[in-house]
Amino acid sequence: MQQLQADFRDPECVQPVDFTEHDAPNQLMHNLEGRGFAVATMAEPGAPDATITSLSAALRLGEPYIPALYRYAETKDYSAPYSDIRSDTKDEHPGFSTTAGQAWHVDGLLDDIGDIKTTILYCVRAAHRGGDTLLFNSLAAFAELREKDPAAAETLLSPKALNRRSTIPAIDVNATGPVFSVDEKGALITRYTDNETCTWNFSAGPPGGLRRALAFLRAASNNPRYRLAVRLAPGQALIFRNDRLSHGRQPYEDKPDARRHLVRALYASAPNTP
Repeated sequence: MQQLQADFRDPECVQPVDFTEHDAPNQLMHNLEGRGFAVATMAEPGAPDATITSLSAALRLGEPYIPALYRYAETKDYSAPYSDIRSDTKDEHPGFSTTAGQAWHVDGLLDDIGDIKTTILYCVRAAHRGGDTLLFNSLAAFAELREKDPAAAETLLSPKALNRRSTIPAIDVNATGPVFSVDEKGALITRYTDNETCTWNFSAGPPGGLRRALAFLRAASNNPRYRLAVRLAPGQALIFRNDRLSHGRQPYEDKPDARRHLVRALYASAPNTP
C-alpha cells in the first residue's frame, strides 16, 4: 500500500487538484492512493450538495451513506445525506455545532471498521481563525509500530480493544471493535480514535501491550511525517479515506455574521475511476 510510505512533510501533499482539468479524477485517485487524501478546487462556488454530487460522481462513490448512529429516532435530525458543520448554540451535537477542536477519530462511531470508506468535506466558508482539518496517517504509524513492537501492535487488532460510545445527549449507544484490521482485499484499515468517545480495554492482548501501543500512536500523531493540517478555502473539497486515515480539527473562531461552514458527505465505497 503506497500510503504506508507517504511523508506528510512533502509540500506537494496539500497542492489542490483543479477539478476543471480533464484528468482531474485520475489526479485525485493518484493522491488518494498515495496519501489517503486529496484536495480539489471546484469549478465555481455553487450549491454544496450539487458540488459534492459532481465530485462523488467523478470518483464513482455512489449515494451518500448514513451512519448507524443517525438511524435512531433520537438522532434523526442528523440523518441528512449532506451534513452542515457550523457553530450553533441551539444544537447539542458535540462535533457539528461547536467551535471546539476535535481529537483524532474516524467517522462512523457505531459502524464496523471499514464500513465508511470515504469522507468528503466541502468548504462553503472558512473560519475567521483556526478550524484546519487535521489528518493522521494512522496506518503508516501502525506499520512502524508493527516493526518495532509486534506484541503491542497485535493488541490493536483485538476485537475487544476499543469501545466507542455516543456523546450526543439524546442517546446512549456504543460499539466495540478492533483499532486496526485487514479488509476483504488484504489491505490494512483503521478506526483509530482517541477522544472522549473512547474506552480502552487494557486487558486485550499481551500484558502492557495496549498501553505501549497507545503511547506510540499518540507520539506518532504529533510527528510531521504522519500529521498534517489542511485549511480549505471556499470552493475547495477535501476527500479522504476514512478507513485509512484518522482526522480531527483545530478549534476556531467565527465572525458573528460569517460562520465557518463545511458540508460533509460519507460513502461506503472507495473512490475509483474507469
